[in-house]
Amino acid sequence: MLPIWHRSLLAIVLVAGLANSTAAAETPQAPIHYTIEAPQLSAALIQLSQQSGVSIVFSDQVVRDLPAPGVVGTVTMSAALDALLLDSDLGWELVDDKVVAVFQLDCAAGNSCLSPQEMISAYPVYVPGMEQTYVYGTHVTGSRIRRSGHTGGAPVDILSSPDIQLSGAQTLGELLKFVPAVSGNSLSTAISNGGNGTATVTLRGLPASNTLVLINGRRVANNGLAGESVDLNSIAPDAVERIEILKDGASAIYGSDAIAGVVNVITRRDFHGVLAEAYYGETGEGDLETSTQTLQYGTGLPDGSFFITASRYQQDPIFSRDRKVSGSADSRPLGGTDQRSSATPDARISLASGETVIASGNSYRPVTDEDLFNYQAFTSAVVPLERDSIYTNASYDFSESVTGYMELSYLETEAEATLAPTPVFTAFEQTPLVVSAQSIYNPFGEDLRDVRRRLIELPARRQRNESEASRFSAVLEGLFADWNWDVAYNWSRSEARESTTGIVNADRLARAIGPAEGCQGAVEDACVPVNLTGPAGSISADQLGYIVARGEVSGYTKLSGGSVNLSRAVMGLPAGRTDIAFGMEYRREATSKKPSRLLAETSTIGATNFEQTSGARTVSEVYLETVLPLWKSASGYSSLDLEAAMRFSDYSDFGSNSNPKLALRWRLGPSVLLRANYAEGFRAPSLNELYEGATEEQAFINDPCTQASNIGSLPGCVRQADPTRNQFLTIKGGNSELDPETSDSYSLGLVWTPSGAQGLALSADLFEIKQRDVVSSSAQFIVDQNARSGAFAELVQRDAMGNLTLVSANNINIGEREVRGADLALTWHVPRRSWGQFSVIGGASWIYEYLARLDRNAPSLNLAGTFRDEASEGLGGIPRWKAQLGLRWTKDRWKGSYQIHYVGEMNEIVPDTDRTRAIDDWLIHDVQLNYTFPAQEGLRLTLGVDNLWDEKAPLATSAFNDNIDGRTHELKGRQWYTRISLRL
Repeated sequence: MLPIWHRSLLAIVLVAGLANSTAAAETPQAPIHYTIEAPQLSAALIQLSQQSGVSIVFSDQVVRDLPAPGVVGTVTMSAALDALLLDSDLGWELVDDKVVAVFQLDCAAGNSCLSPQEMISAYPVYVPGMEQTYVYGTHVTGSRIRRSGHTGGAPVDILSSPDIQLSGAQTLGELLKFVPAVSGNSLSTAISNGGNGTATVTLRGLPASNTLVLINGRRVANNGLAGESVDLNSIAPDAVERIEILKDGASAIYGSDAIAGVVNVITRRDFHGVLAEAYYGETGEGDLETSTQTLQYGTGLPDGSFFITASRYQQDPIFSRDRKVSGSADSRPLGGTDQRSSATPDARISLASGETVIASGNSYRPVTDEDLFNYQAFTSAVVPLERDSIYTNASYDFSESVTGYMELSYLETEAEATLAPTPVFTAFEQTPLVVSAQSIYNPFGEDLRDVRRRLIELPARRQRNESEASRFSAVLEGLFADWNWDVAYNWSRSEARESTTGIVNADRLARAIGPAEGCQGAVEDACVPVNLTGPAGSISADQLGYIVARGEVSGYTKLSGGSVNLSRAVMGLPAGRTDIAFGMEYRREATSKKPSRLLAETSTIGATNFEQTSGARTVSEVYLETVLPLWKSASGYSSLDLEAAMRFSDYSDFGSNSNPKLALRWRLGPSVLLRANYAEGFRAPSLNELYEGATEEQAFINDPCTQASNIGSLPGCVRQADPTRNQFLTIKGGNSELDPETSDSYSLGLVWTPSGAQGLALSADLFEIKQRDVVSSSAQFIVDQNARSGAFAELVQRDAMGNLTLVSANNINIGEREVRGADLALTWHVPRRSWGQFSVIGGASWIYEYLARLDRNAPSLNLAGTFRDEASEGLGGIPRWKAQLGLRWTKDRWKGSYQIHYVGEMNEIVPDTDRTRAIDDWLIHDVQLNYTFPAQEGLRLTLGVDNLWDEKAPLATSAFNDNIDGRTHELKGRQWYTRISLRL
């Protein structure tokens, strides 16, 4: 009996499709255009499969390390294969008119070789799919079955390595920002106040915790500060081969968190040679200087492979004051509102008589409407970031049927945001502060309970975030008795530290502004009286030294686990092969976030006070998945398949959960595919949501009681609150009794690859997500309901003047969401002409309806086409339309790209009013040109410009940062960059 090279055989499958499609599968005699430029034969055969649409089976052990000549031109597939296999000991044969088998022509003495027919019969053959190449031996996103998974019941977007290169993006957050399906509150370094140096992705406008981020199909630890999602900045782009985005619920396949979809980052493996690359870019304003240096090495080994890459990335800041739209918190000249702060450098004091005065030299005068502070003159808009990373992987063939794979990565980041000097609102701190009538710096002879002062004598606050992310995984996989199996172990840990300088020790300040007898000087009683009531500059260095403080936070998240997966094909059914997969997973998750003693035990101003967060749990899961053919036409071009999956999850903290999935794939001939999907999903409450210690913050809240029209008309508004304030003391915390969020997802789609238009592929998919028991800690909702109906009276505190003094908002299962819309995609690879090869690739996402309510008894709000800032507990920008369209050109040594990104118009509520205004739509153009030099093969120069026409970000007057929606738009304006690379 002949031995079988089970593991090392690769089945590569592709036909025309959404991400990398050409035309319908061709015969070996039909000439089509090929652009095959991979230096290694294995990669070249994959490219041939991509461009011809024909399945290919070959042995990795046979082709490993063999070089490949380039094939560029319009030739038959037969001629292309002959050229690739020239001067090798390999031949090819078309088996059953549908699968090309590459085999050894001569076998060494004592060895047995499989014939082409034996390779096909001994190894499962997979019908080409509609959307993307599939390499046998890996799982595709959205399925545990080893098959051409991109023809499944849900759409998958692919960002391949060329896509990443042509984007010019230097971080994954930057790369994913313009994906049409991404909207809402994704984090990035474009978020200064409220950010922490991390980056997240938010599919369908749902929170980042609803999008599961995987690396090579496996989970990794979340952000180190008890994060609820993976930090994309902890993944180095230079190690990425492609990114697969599943735009549908996938809890039946992956378990928790995959309600909106899955982002699966696939790392590079098939690399041979040395690559040295350098990148530099800056904006037209001369800021945001960005540089990256990368060094890579990969080689084949006698029984395996090895790859290593290291990179360093540096990004300089943009300051708010350096752009017109963000230069002032008073955006009235641009059509917005005045959001400047009433905490001014000159003390602003409310007297018992009702008069409000402001310090002016050695006296005081009545306050005016213009006595406000422009904090944006100090703040950074884009945070400076540094990243150092190293990644390596290796594979080893233990036998003809067993292979091992190992990968290891380490990455560290540093980011530093600049915030305005600390503001003091004595009446609205956690413990109200009073400037005593007996203070030596109180000239009014009465206790002053509402003093507002911006401490510009202190330097601007600096929030420094540092993180370290480590990851290890090991996989053993093979084939035994027709069963594909793999056993895997993965471990990851993310550590983070945050320090904030220039904040104030509120306990010391309370003593320093109290009665003089209780604070007589550093020598007498170790207390220094502080002049909080004077003009700017009146607080001396020794006074500052007494009250200034530094807050620090450290934390980690840790994940470790193992999995066993098995799959096989079952032959003999009338409609074709049935695939089945099942397996089990076990993991342990742990997190901790610990404040410094100052933040835990002492009241501070300018930072967040909170208690320690700590929690851990174990998760055990089993799953079953199958693809069942229901019908196939006599010609084989039409078929109907059923996909079904079920996953059972058992959590040590909240209990168990089961999630099914059903999908239908109906192929109407070789050019049309209909697909439909239903899936139930869930999101386990995060460890932070369960065990978060009480956290104090100054939350951005729109208080209805600041509007005069609501006084007396709303039950909770008895007196008009101060309209100059928009940040209020809020205390939030975890809830160990939380239940999981649950969802139902539906999708219906069409994929069309018309045979009369070579290289054209179109798709349209309708989707709907219904989510229940959403975890929320919305202070804004509590304040709104308290004002409108008097509800939550025990959670809302106001002073005698009607001003908010405290809002308590712990996590509860209370919200619901419904999202409906459509995805559109276009790919057209135009046949090569004398002027080169053109490709058009585009996609769009349309949100028809986004219904959200924070309480089952509250009315639903349609957020489609609106912007509600995350700082005021909104879900961010949800444009109805978001799209991108790219034109790519290749000719000889030249490559070019022209990409258009579009974000539709959104509406926002003007702060402190009931009015709405439109945030303009936004259209930007990116261009890139590459040239490979003939003098030194492998030397390539890239020049690119993002936002070619310098389109300014539209004004968002309700935005907390910089008067724009920094999560959706970009402040930077035009940016140029260059990249030079040498591959040997």
